[in-house]
Amino acid sequence: MAEKNPNSSPSVSGKVFDWAVLRRVLHFAKPYRWLLRSATVLSIALGAITTLRPYLVKVAVDYAVEGQNLTMLHWSIALLVIALVVEAIGQWFFVLATNELGQRVIRDVRVRLFGQLLHFKTSFFDSTPVGQLVTRTVSDVETMADIFAEGLLVIFGDIFKIFLMIAAMFLLFDAGMVAVSLSVIPILFLATRWFQKSIKSAFTDVRNQVAALNTFVQERITGISVVQLFGREGKEASRFEAINQRHRDANIKSIWYFSLFLPIIDMLSALSIGLAIWYGGWRSLTDPGSVSIGDLTALTLFINMLYRPLRQLADRFNTLQMGMVASDRVLKLVERDDQLERPGSHHGSKVMGSVEFDRVSFAYQEGQPVLHEVSLSAKPGEMLALVGSTGSGKSTLIALLAGMYHPNSGEVRVDGVAVKDWNFADLRSRYALVQQDVFLFSDTVRNNVTLYRPIPDSDIMTAAEAMGIKDFLQSLPGGLDYDVKERGGMLSTGQRQLLAFLRAYLVNPDVLILDEATSSVDSQSEAWIQKATETITSGRTSIVVAHRLATVLHADQIAVIEHGRVVEQGSHGDLIQAGGAYANLHAKQFYGSQEV
Repeated sequence: MAEKNPNSSPSVSGKVFDWAVLRRVLHFAKPYRWLLRSATVLSIALGAITTLRPYLVKVAVDYAVEGQNLTMLHWSIALLVIALVVEAIGQWFFVLATNELGQRVIRDVRVRLFGQLLHFKTSFFDSTPVGQLVTRTVSDVETMADIFAEGLLVIFGDIFKIFLMIAAMFLLFDAGMVAVSLSVIPILFLATRWFQKSIKSAFTDVRNQVAALNTFVQERITGISVVQLFGREGKEASRFEAINQRHRDANIKSIWYFSLFLPIIDMLSALSIGLAIWYGGWRSLTDPGSVSIGDLTALTLFINMLYRPLRQLADRFNTLQMGMVASDRVLKLVERDDQLERPGSHHGSKVMGSVEFDRVSFAYQEGQPVLHEVSLSAKPGEMLALVGSTGSGKSTLIALLAGMYHPNSGEVRVDGVAVKDWNFADLRSRYALVQQDVFLFSDTVRNNVTLYRPIPDSDIMTAAEAMGIKDFLQSLPGGLDYDVKERGGMLSTGQRQLLAFLRAYLVNPDVLILDEATSSVDSQSEAWIQKATETITSGRTSIVVAHRLATVLHADQIAVIEHGRVVEQGSHGDLIQAGGAYANLHAKQFYGSQEV
């Protein structure tokens, strides 16, 4: 049954601090507690130093300037400069610590996520776009770093600084003057709450549109030949424009909330200063000596410094909201244990090669069966060929044998042990698979055929000679150092198949699986592949899915699969003599040739 995509429409909680998500993120910061604690201590120290600066200004004005004390003025200014320098150095260490913490965390998360993706069930990838997974692994993980570098710890420092300054204001100045100047704070809290809820929804939409954009671009670039051959350039450009417009609209919506919130902060800051000067001036006139010039100067500085972190909190909320949304998406993947392959406990460094399909039924989606009680077997060293029309279920049998999926009923057994009970690493290490659509990495021929195993070049060329393709390898510019580019784009279909055969041969498998390996190659490549097939199948169990019957005439057993059922089974001679489905397939392919 197809899996529901967990990332398509994430819930929106409206919380700035989504504690559930935050706890999961902080789990990855545990190995770096010393960095987290250092940054926390620095944020507290920076708050204390920041609060000290307005007080030094008050001392300079009230006691040095008003008291005509030049020495005190010099000391006050010197202490102010020292405080600024210490604050600057502390800020440098704070930024360094928070960013290093963020980068270390996302390094661990990205390694964990990619490692987990490598072990997800095949069914997960059937229902999840590649572009979406790229977004999660790259940009969403990168955004998580901002929770530490520009979000959580910075917000903690700002909030600590705000409460410290408010306490200092009530301690140093007339309580009535401070209360009047801060009377607009409730309006600020209401505005901030509205901003929090609105921006969370907006940023969730932004991340959705980023994933949609990445998915669309990745699929169209991968399938560019289809787009161009069918003249879809204009239509796909129009669809991209629509997706890009939704991405733009989502960003503009978030910017709109942000641009509305900042002027509110500025307006409230100016109002607080105005109220402080009005009340302080009134008290100074009605009660001389109750409020000094230094008080008014320092209080104005305090209000400016108070609203600066309040104003920056909009930026912090922006960053934190985006980081929370991205983290939620990434952690949903990291924590999807239900999608991990569950290998069995049976181990074995050697597979004898006995393969059995026992009354196997299977459906990719519930209610749409692909296989119906299929029973087949191959003894060690035998070749079992699967033939039939496209969509009959041949490749599905191969997927079940490899443990990519598990039967809905019946069992697939290797050496008498059910595939689901094998340790997949052990079992698959003894398999070699050559598919119709060969995947090659953007790398050298050497690395593609060895898959980065330490195999000497001499062994590679010896294997190539045994398969009859040594001349082909030597004809490539640079030989084994030839870069095949992305997906082997510099090679023909037949040449890619040859490299796939060589890759399989170098594995020295106990069970060889050929899935339509010769269905779409030219005659020269087919001759090479026929020779390679004879070499690689000799002496080992081989399961061959064939479109061209010429490749399976000498198979020990041939099974004809139609609509998910075995309709005939036997050797080539027996099936020809029976005059059934296989004989009809043979007549169609060889009609008019010497074989007929």
